[in-house]
Amino acid sequence: MKKSEKEAINVLKKAFNTKELYMYTFTIQDYFADETDQLAIDNPKMEDYLNDVIPEFTEAYDETKKDIWLNDLKKIIKKAELLI
Repeated sequence: MKKSEKEAINVLKKAFNTKELYMYTFTIQDYFADETDQLAIDNPKMEDYLNDVIPEFTEAYDETKKDIWLNDLKKIIKKAELLI
């Protein structure tokens, strides 16, 4: 696994450990908006997939449905890992 691939997965997995998930969604948004240039070089399919799903997914965050959102995030991570 390349550093950029691992970093992208780690950014997503940190959502499961943060106490302020509603705020962490902005970190995820910012990361996938600004920090994936190296990922695009290392794994363009993974980068395309995540940049397609993450903006709408994070915009749809609803604190009252946090568990459902996290469950869906697990599916996104799993699919991203398959692209590695």
